[in-house]
Amino acid sequence: MNQKMIDMNKILEKLKQGFESSSGKTPEWKEFCKLFKSEFSKELKSIGATDIVFGNGHFYISGFFTADSGQIYYFSLSDVRGMEFQNSIDFLYRTAEHYRDWTGGGNQWIKLEQGMAKRMNIR
Repeated sequence: MNQKMIDMNKILEKLKQGFESSSGKTPEWKEFCKLFKSEFSKELKSIGATDIVFGNGHFYISGFFTADSGQIYYFSLSDVRGMEFQNSIDFLYRTAEHYRDWTGGGNQWIKLEQGMAKRMNIR
């Protein structure tokens, strides 16, 4: 399978630049969401995930995907403001029963980085 080059480092670079706090979605936040959607989709597709959906709110992004086993997963990158001061960024994911199950299974955390999808505990 010929996949486009995955570069999660672009996401980390944007997070390390920080975000202007605002009461609405800023242009830089909208640009970040577009980048995150592109790069994280590539990560997920590298492990055979399908039906990837994203939603974003006030400085957070979350969504769902289906593993090749058919298991649905929820993911979330919480409020990104202030992440420029963190040494590493943790990313939440967990099993879900359906695409509106925001409570799902037990929380699992993984470091946001290149190749993270292959290290996720996906079944």
